[in-house]
Amino acid sequence: MKMIQVLGTSSGSGKTTIAMAITRILSGMGYRVAPFKAVNMSLNSVIVEGEYEIARAQWLQAKAANTVPTRFMNPILLKPEGMGASQVILFGKSLGKKSVGEYYEFIKKEGGRAIRSAIDRMAGEHDVIVAEGAGSPAEINLLDRDLANIYVSSIYNTPAMLVGDIERGGVFASIYGTISLMPRPDLVRWLVINKMRGDASMLDAGIVKLQDLTGKKVIGVVPYSENRLPGEDSFDYDHPRSKGSKIVVIRYPFMENYSDLDPLIYTDTGYNYVTAENASDISEADLIILPGSKNVFADLEYVRRSGIFMKILENAGRAKILGICGGYQMLGQRITMDGVSVEGLGLLRAQTHYEKMKTTRSVRYRVHNSLMDGPWEEGYEIHYGMVSNLGDEHMNETTYGPEGNLDRDRMIFGTNIHGILENRSVFRFMTGSDIGDPEEHLRKEIDRFATVVRNSIDLEDILSYVDGKDH
Repeated sequence: MKMIQVLGTSSGSGKTTIAMAITRILSGMGYRVAPFKAVNMSLNSVIVEGEYEIARAQWLQAKAANTVPTRFMNPILLKPEGMGASQVILFGKSLGKKSVGEYYEFIKKEGGRAIRSAIDRMAGEHDVIVAEGAGSPAEINLLDRDLANIYVSSIYNTPAMLVGDIERGGVFASIYGTISLMPRPDLVRWLVINKMRGDASMLDAGIVKLQDLTGKKVIGVVPYSENRLPGEDSFDYDHPRSKGSKIVVIRYPFMENYSDLDPLIYTDTGYNYVTAENASDISEADLIILPGSKNVFADLEYVRRSGIFMKILENAGRAKILGICGGYQMLGQRITMDGVSVEGLGLLRAQTHYEKMKTTRSVRYRVHNSLMDGPWEEGYEIHYGMVSNLGDEHMNETTYGPEGNLDRDRMIFGTNIHGILENRSVFRFMTGSDIGDPEEHLRKEIDRFATVVRNSIDLEDILSYVDGKDH
């Protein structure tokens, strides 16, 4: 069994994309590669074969590895719900909401066994596993419950790579400090400096000193590179204001599934967020998007209290309005759960009833209504509430039956289908532009970044390990 773990000195150091690039490089050389992340905390998830839910980052890495994404690539997924609680997803199925204490108890009792079984399962089907860490492996206040980092490498004493982000400053200190504080630093074999702007030779003296101090080999300095790949979590979707964009996204406190916005990013269409501070921007928009929500009731209250709803109402009939998943539920007339009923925004004739059973499924659909018509496409649903159309035209046709709502007169749309903006008919109607081929875009971006990494690091030691030539 061969496994390489990619650790980082901090969140945002570039672990996800470096791991993705390595899976692409090794896959291109003929190895059967699987990505892995033991524990991921992310609100960006996707449905894979078998109707299992995993983090979108591991889905992307599987794409890079030219392999089918499975639930074993991300055995534990945490989706924060606020107030110190998260929804815990084990092997693709939700265990419900757990407090911090309940989660730690779960990790203590079941986490290690689940992680090891996932690794064993994939090791039997692949030549090498590229495992991504989470955050920093040197969080000394959490070492007894950190199963996402060096614990993974320690199971079979496999080597790890530590990535440091020079853009944050203090990259030598952060690498040295991480190695000094983390458990099992002996398993770290390679060091990579990431996001270098300018002449990498300026680091030569520091690299020599760092190698002397740590006994680890710096195998490369990766230059800073903009990418338009799906982000791992909400931090990847913070961006400067898109000047001239007429698209706004309502950014409520519990917004999730940011990846629904990816087509607006990689087509350079752009968008701007609207919060309570800039609700007036809605009046300038041609398209208003209400995205998914991890807490529909709290976000609905926020939309009302902030004045955002009044601005949406004022512009209904002038601008197009698209609600996706939780945003769709908010646009309806009423939402009920456990005998409690809350008024929605009332812009669509729809009603949502919450049930304990979570819907996670792939869906084959086509946009089919009086405004748009297109071919059959693939999407997915992740939601608790069941939405009933109370008299509007349906937006889509699916293999499960009609889906979504459409108010043709006021151009208001609602759907539970994630990835709806990747649909060419929808994107063209909503934005007036052509999206192109999303799959082709992903392939090109993965290849482009993998080439940057391959040209920046020394693969000799990695390949010697994968081929079993080093002892």
